[in-house]
Amino acid sequence: MSLCFDITALCVSLIMLFTYYLRRNIFMKSGYYYSLYLAFLIVLSCAEIVLDMDHSGIFSLSVEWWYSIRVTGIFCAYFLTYIVLRYFLAVMSYRKLLKAFKIVVFVYVVIMSGIIVTTPFTGWVLSISDGVVTRGPLYLIPYYVGLFTFSIILILAFLFREKLSKSGIVAVVLSCMFLVLAGIWQIVFAEELDIKLFAYAYMIVGMLLYTTLQDPYLYYYKYNLCFNERCFLDSVDNKLSDGRKFSVFFLGIDNMGLVVEALPETKRTELENRIISMLHEVCKKKNVFIIDELSFAIITTQDVREVVVRVSNQVDKICFDLDMKKTLSPKIYAFRYDAFYSFDHIYKALSYVKDKKEKENDSDSIVFLNTSRFDYYDRELKVYSALMRAIKNESFIVYFQPIFNSENSDFVSAEALLRIEDKELGLIYPSEFIPVAEKNGLMGKLGELVFSRVCSIASKYNLHSLGMDFIDINISYMQCIRSDMADKLISIAKKYHLSPGFINLEITDQAFMVDENSTMMGNIKKLTDYGMTFTIDNFGTAATNAEKIVRFPVRYVKFDRSVIWNSLLSDKCKIVTGNMVRMIRDLNLKAVACGIETDNLLGVISDMEFSFYQGYYFSKPIPEDEFVYFLTSRLS
Repeated sequence: MSLCFDITALCVSLIMLFTYYLRRNIFMKSGYYYSLYLAFLIVLSCAEIVLDMDHSGIFSLSVEWWYSIRVTGIFCAYFLTYIVLRYFLAVMSYRKLLKAFKIVVFVYVVIMSGIIVTTPFTGWVLSISDGVVTRGPLYLIPYYVGLFTFSIILILAFLFREKLSKSGIVAVVLSCMFLVLAGIWQIVFAEELDIKLFAYAYMIVGMLLYTTLQDPYLYYYKYNLCFNERCFLDSVDNKLSDGRKFSVFFLGIDNMGLVVEALPETKRTELENRIISMLHEVCKKKNVFIIDELSFAIITTQDVREVVVRVSNQVDKICFDLDMKKTLSPKIYAFRYDAFYSFDHIYKALSYVKDKKEKENDSDSIVFLNTSRFDYYDRELKVYSALMRAIKNESFIVYFQPIFNSENSDFVSAEALLRIEDKELGLIYPSEFIPVAEKNGLMGKLGELVFSRVCSIASKYNLHSLGMDFIDINISYMQCIRSDMADKLISIAKKYHLSPGFINLEITDQAFMVDENSTMMGNIKKLTDYGMTFTIDNFGTAATNAEKIVRFPVRYVKFDRSVIWNSLLSDKCKIVTGNMVRMIRDLNLKAVACGIETDNLLGVISDMEFSFYQGYYFSKPIPEDEFVYFLTSRLS
């Protein structure tokens, strides 16, 4: 009976090995272990067949030959368990083995190899006594170790299940079940029933892996004869493991979202196929990978600068030929071999490119990446996580910076400033998390939470009774272009019973770029009609001029700190600043000087008739409780 199982295992293993090499188009690390797996399975099956034939009386082996073949079979059975472990690690792309786990694997390999290799001398596994082969004290140790190995595989599959597809997880579980059952059978029933299933079980597992995890077509992208992202990562890993020098560059299309919507599917398919054919010609088929629609990763050993320029020109030509030059332009991120040192850097580059493609692009059509850019990117991702936690838990804090009124020499207002106090990153300032929020479409939610928090504080402490005529609350341009923005802010103000005139909304000069009939202008009109006031922030930068201020319904104009500090540079700068302040006053608006940090600076601009001053000279931004104490102590 065992002979039939073992012959089946041998024949199927040979067929799988032959068809795998026939179908494969690129050799991955997992493919290397899979081939090794089938090779050892073939040797194990052959050993078992010879022993079965001897046992059945087809021919007779000498004791020495029987012993050698049996030891060879045990060695193959042991090594197959190790190969299965390495195979699943390669499939799951688990490259960073824990140190403790590395030690366990190393000890496991050394001990098992030592036991089996030295068994002819020690008799630990098998021994020859009086012309008969007998079991040694450690005969079953390979099977026990196998059971332990498969339990490790199951644990890793559970911990890193996001790296596997549903069919992959099923394949891992079923493979381990088959091998565990075969090991138990070998330990308990093999000698009694004279049926050995270990090789047969490994054959079933090989078929299972061949049809799920090791299908060569898993490395292709959709219908195209082009490799996918999984294949790209495995190829990079192989080259790094071999110590080969290579460069990587990523080719995408600027304004991809617009392109996908504007182009019909047939046109996109034609464009994609044209680009693939060009890349295959320039960089060879095995080095070209699609990571997303109209986005490619290319591995090259040539001078990366020459290749990316050549590819960029070719894409331009393809777009021109397809009459799409106005819609499309190539975007290339190049990563030279001397700019990265590990697989992690390549993976970060891939993540970075995907993120940039989805959110915003650099102005240059060709960008050379380096690890310092990824340090910034890592920080950005951490800030994004902290921002998400702060929004979810409403754990941000509000600081207030008092604003000094020069007309009555008193503090009559303050600007509410947002901070995020994160357990991992500590205190995060708006200059860092606001761009991240805008990029990820979080400003609407964040703005509402901040506005509600400030209104809550103003109502809780009755800040108006403590001498505050109004509170500045920053709102973003992205927040203003939402159609329901005005209604939501009015609803929040009413909830806390705040007078509309107590709320002054501060917006940057980016507002000047909008059309008078825009959603933003409609929101501003509705809020001003309700009674809220507006401040233009960062006045003096390139976007602002007198004509735009006239048509924008503001009460306060806040001069950018750079404009104020320029007054120290020369008399001409001082004259320009003074004239702008007079212009603001002539328009019946209030001018606010920001960035007042020294007595010298205040002395230079004190005769310019600013209505308000704000800066560290008067007060730094202070937390809620300190701000309330500041106001109450001033009154007392």
